[in-house]
Amino acid sequence: MNLRTSATNVILSAILIAVPALAQDAKPQPKLTLISNVNIFDGVNDQLLRNRHVLIKDNLIETISAEPLAIIQTDNVTMVDGGGRTLMPGLIDAHVHLTIPEPIDALRNKVDWMYWGVVSGQEAERMLLRGFTTVRDAGGPAIGLARAIDQGKVPGPRVYPSGPVISQTSGHGEHRNYTEPHPNMPGSMPAFFNQHLEFLADGKPEVLRATREALRLGATQIKLMAGGGVSSSTDPLHTVQFLPEELKAAVDAAKDWDTYVMVHVYEDAGILRSIEAGVKCLEHATLMTEKSAKAIKAADVWVVPYFSILKLTPENAATALGPKAVPKFMAVKKGAVQQMKLLKEYEIEKVVFSTDIIGDPSALEKQNEEFGLRLQAWSSHEILVQATSRCGELMALCGKLNPYTEGPLGVIKKGAYADLLIVDGNPLEDVRVLEDYENNIQLIMKDGKIYKNTSAK
Repeated sequence: MNLRTSATNVILSAILIAVPALAQDAKPQPKLTLISNVNIFDGVNDQLLRNRHVLIKDNLIETISAEPLAIIQTDNVTMVDGGGRTLMPGLIDAHVHLTIPEPIDALRNKVDWMYWGVVSGQEAERMLLRGFTTVRDAGGPAIGLARAIDQGKVPGPRVYPSGPVISQTSGHGEHRNYTEPHPNMPGSMPAFFNQHLEFLADGKPEVLRATREALRLGATQIKLMAGGGVSSSTDPLHTVQFLPEELKAAVDAAKDWDTYVMVHVYEDAGILRSIEAGVKCLEHATLMTEKSAKAIKAADVWVVPYFSILKLTPENAATALGPKAVPKFMAVKKGAVQQMKLLKEYEIEKVVFSTDIIGDPSALEKQNEEFGLRLQAWSSHEILVQATSRCGELMALCGKLNPYTEGPLGVIKKGAYADLLIVDGNPLEDVRVLEDYENNIQLIMKDGKIYKNTSAK
């Protein structure tokens, strides 16, 4: 059955909510949306709430009722019949790069800033239409994009931007050509660094300055590179990046702003050094061993793994990152399955959903395939929690810098943000229903506004 948005007066029974005509001098009436006849996954529990009706007032959930609600249709009321489908929170991806939607080499050398911004805006809308109503951008010039989305200038998910990533010289944030000058040394600054994609910082004073500059620009959390990476050409995967005192300087500066540091890291040495410095969130950690698993469990830090790499090919890596990245890509891909086993074996609960697909438009279209890949370690319910309520908890870790404080994210309850999906099928039985987002995600609402609705013909 298709979703139906009623165009006539509807009285469903039980509770009558009369919406009187506005007097000329009265305050504007709230915008109401009634979603009826749905089974709810609330972001937490492993059973659906059957036959529920949800009233949304402006951008927040007002009422969840087991009894039908009655509303008189007026201009400020929208009716949606869920047809017995599943209502669930909007998806959250904790590690994306919205402003690196095309190959890094192309962004560096072949396009101008106007093109870069337009393409990033297009990708933001596509991500929203894949069901992702919130993302945490893990590095890049996404602060302006987040502002444009919040102001309604371009459709897209809520964005928690990290701003420019902070890297040591010769670290994972090092994307200079061989002969380009260092941006912190005399000489012209490489143009790539003018785009607020990355900062290079060496020593405690420079790390403090870079952290504070990212916060000044509008970052909601700070991203540091604590180990080697795939996309960078100057640092092998085994390298440990930033000295303990450098990492701690960033942690302390972020804490002063009531937020936290997330670090790009793959191997044990960088993981352990980061935990010791007070880092709260480990991005990837794909090549972790039991030693790291024990430390992560003891420190109760967050882990943001990605398994989209299991479906990506060497050709994808070469397209997005260049041919030199392929050997490192293959090494990381090999470690992903073992990481799943360790996270599950050591019962590490602070694991969230992320994809980290970067620079390849064809791979970005497959963002939702991450759901099925995680079934190798977790149940459908566990994966859904990772992509909703648990991600919502991580988003709120930025404390007083949180731009979205009217209600919680990733849950369906009274007072929560109305970021909602209606799904044809039961994702608690098989989370892979979310992979075919074009057909199975039939309604997408963010902040109380409907961006997709498969209506009756």
